[in-house]
Amino acid sequence: MELDWQPNRVFDATGQWLLCASHGAAYLPDTGQCAGGPCKGGLVKIHLVDNGGVVYWQSAYNLKPLAF
Repeated sequence: MELDWQPNRVFDATGQWLLCASHGAAYLPDTGQCAGGPCKGGLVKIHLVDNGGVVYWQSAYNLKPLAF
């Protein structure tokens, strides 16, 4: 799911809120906690590793792809 609400932009104009283009939720960038909109809870932190220009991610959560 793409988060960008505008091309290459995930923050509002003030830089205060992380916005989701898919459902209009607003998140606090430092914690990922939902601050408004139709979100439940907050975002999940993931560990990112850059290995020669390829970015890998790891999570302590059992994440699964969404089924449509």
